[in-house]
Amino acid sequence: MTASTNPRTAARRGDAPGQLRRDDSGDQRGDIPKQTQRSDATRQALLRAARDEFAEYGLAGARVDRIADTAGVNKERIYGLFGSKDKLFDVILIDTMREFLDVVQPLAETEPGEYVAKLFDYHRDHPQLLRLLLWEGLHRGADAHDVDGWRAEHYVRKFDRAQEQFGVDEQYAGRLLLAFCGLANWSLAVPQTTRLLLGAAADDTDATRDFMRQFARAAMQNELIGPRRAMAGSSPACAPTVTTPAIDTVSTDQTTPAVNALTGKSGRPTPTATARSAAPEGAAADPSTAVDAAAQRLRDAQAVADAARDELGAALRAAHAGGTSANQLARQVNGTLSRPVVLRLLSDG
Repeated sequence: MTASTNPRTAARRGDAPGQLRRDDSGDQRGDIPKQTQRSDATRQALLRAARDEFAEYGLAGARVDRIADTAGVNKERIYGLFGSKDKLFDVILIDTMREFLDVVQPLAETEPGEYVAKLFDYHRDHPQLLRLLLWEGLHRGADAHDVDGWRAEHYVRKFDRAQEQFGVDEQYAGRLLLAFCGLANWSLAVPQTTRLLLGAAADDTDATRDFMRQFARAAMQNELIGPRRAMAGSSPACAPTVTTPAIDTVSTDQTTPAVNALTGKSGRPTPTATARSAAPEGAAADPSTAVDAAAQRLRDAQAVADAARDELGAALRAAHAGGTSANQLARQVNGTLSRPVVLRLLSDG
């Protein structure tokens, strides 16, 4: 059997990345110094002990001396390798997330119902990742730490793929991902609430999983699930559709309350009425003229929105360069831009 050359797989297995190991038959598959082997084995023992400790007791309750005793090393070695208990927690969380990605098929490669079911299965059978995330939230709130930018890049990719897959706008992509994760995780995160709601049926986790899978599928087929992002020439699989209300073509002096509320203007004519008023008296309105006018207004609005986005991106990068953290900036523009978009704008600079 050929040893994997994937550095991530090798690291978890205990091999040094880029090096081979001796197989069970005794063949020499690489010349790894014994000191390196011992160092890698020590690190892996520490990671296993730390993951168990943090998942059980959380960031605040975990004890470095207990991790050291379990791994069979002194705690000074832990500080020498990782710097602090907080940094060790960060390494453990990212390493556990990487393992999760090796097991669960990405949303972009499946459909929402199956994705929710696989998430549910993983967190039911491997509860440590969910426990680590819950402990992180309890201890740090919305401040998500990272290691070498891996976590930020992961969520940016996940966010972009959701936008493309479902044809929704930026904010709605984030909410869809939250909904899928909530369906899969919540009953496992709060088993006491699940027991109160389901009684003895709470033990039938397969039934709960199947219900969440069907619920996700049904939700994505709902015409009112959310706004459709304009994607010329594309029809994404599983994309939500929006029912477009018919335009009243009888009255020419109607106003549009929704537009008035957004613009602060009153008595603004509808696009149909504007097009008709521009036609010569006694002549029939040309439908193509109304379409051209509406399309031009949309292009103008998009240009204004793009310019505003560029301006906000420049302001975010300037504030970040001045010392404001990415998390603080994301909170500051919450409701306008999602956190992954803020991170992407900061990296564009």
